[in-house]
Amino acid sequence: MTAVLLALGIACCPRAALAQSQDEQLKAAYIVNIALFTTWPLPAAPAGALAVCASPAHGLWDSLRQLDGRNVNGRRWATVDARGAKACDIAVMAGAHAPRNPPADPGPTLFVVDGAVPGSYAGAVALVEESQHVRFDVDTREAARAGIRFSSRLLRLARNVR
Repeated sequence: MTAVLLALGIACCPRAALAQSQDEQLKAAYIVNIALFTTWPLPAAPAGALAVCASPAHGLWDSLRQLDGRNVNGRRWATVDARGAKACDIAVMAGAHAPRNPPADPGPTLFVVDGAVPGSYAGAVALVEESQHVRFDVDTREAARAGIRFSSRLLRLARNVR
């Protein structure tokens, strides 16, 4: 009996890790697709890299790095460590580490909060898990503060638009 329970325990762990990895890859795919339907204010260098800032400690780091070099509207996706970044086109934050208030001057940065926590800053885009599915909310006012616009096609796909 103990051997059966041990075998079941060993069998469950890789699946749980695989499911988490798939969730992270799905969230990274959401972010790249959101970027495809986002317009940054000029003068964004169309040939320059699309700087995606995140912490290497964030669960999405590896999945974001796998996107490096991908073409996003004529710009090359480049994941960079947020601690040393000079400028970010997209800043990805864990909800648990998001500040309570929005940045005073967001500049032309799209803030994406993964797992937004009520009462904390949720960014212009909040990735949320609902009924075992990844969804996203959009705050158009926060995006407008940064000079960023979203395609109406993207807004139709959002769970909530504010």
